[in-house]
Order: sequence, then structure tokens, then C-alpha cells
Amino acid sequence: MKHTYFAIFSLALTLLVGGCTQQRAPIPNDQAGFDAGGVTGGVDSHGKYTGSDGTSRSGFHLLYFGYNSYQLDRGQIQRVLNDLPQIAAAAHRGHIRIEGNCDEFGTDEFNYALGLKRAKAVKALLVNNGIAASKVSVVSYGESNPVCRGGKPACRAKNRRAEINKVP
Repeated sequence: MKHTYFAIFSLALTLLVGGCTQQRAPIPNDQAGFDAGGVTGGVDSHGKYTGSDGTSRSGFHLLYFGYNSYQLDRGQIQRVLNDLPQIAAAAHRGHIRIEGNCDEFGTDEFNYALGLKRAKAVKALLVNNGIAASKVSVVSYGESNPVCRGGKPACRAKNRRAEINKVP
């Protein structure tokens, strides 16, 4: 009888503790050139969209991030540097806003924080390359501003992005 109570208590404790942890599903890889309803890029081993398409409302390149990441890789840094003269001109005339975005995985709070980290990483790159910090603001939209809707990996990866826009 004593062993039965111990087994029931152990099972209940395991279910209670195990039910409180949040696990994220792994992101499956795609093949380059995969088309997910207008998505012409694939997904690399880090969950980053590999397409080169996409510009913000202001005409600057979109910056893509890996799954649960806010690190800019060399390719994304080069995209910013290519746009830097136009970004600097826009900042000189007014203000720049960097908008961080996420896919639908994770809680709203997690995605808001991750989107903010993505926006801050881009801001740091701009500031380190001569844009005045006072001319750049950051905002996170978390998962609430997708550019692609659908369950395909390339579509979800396209939502892991930062946009640089002029503020009127």
C-alpha cells in the first residue's frame, strides 16, 4: 500500500512539473527554392529564411533571423550596409523605426521580447556605422505582423525578420 501511494505521488509530481515546462517544436529544414505560396526561398539549418526577396515599406531590405535568434549573420549585415547610404539620408531628414517580428511559435510575451531584441540588434549595427542613436527607435510586433501566413517552414521563416522604415 505504501508503494502505491508513493507511485501515485511520484506520477502526480512528474505530471505537475513536466506540464509547466514549455517545449518548442524543432523547425524542419526546407530545400532551397521551395515555394510556399509565393515564398521563393528556403530555410537554412538555423531556421533562417534564405530568400533574398523583400523590402520594407520604405524600400530597405528586410533582415531575416534564425529560429529563436536575434543574431545578424554576415549576409544580413551586408544587406544593411548596402542600404546604409539611403538609411543615413532618411535618418538625416527625419527618423528611422526598426520593427522586430517573429513567427507564431512561442508565447506572446516571448515573441514580443524576441522581436525587441531583433530590432535592438539592427539599431546597434546602424549606430555602430554612424547613424545617430537619437534618430532610431525600435518597436516589436512579436507575431502579430506576419508577411506570410501558412504552416510551411519557409513561410514561418519569412516572418522572423526586422524591417527598417522611415517615420513621417
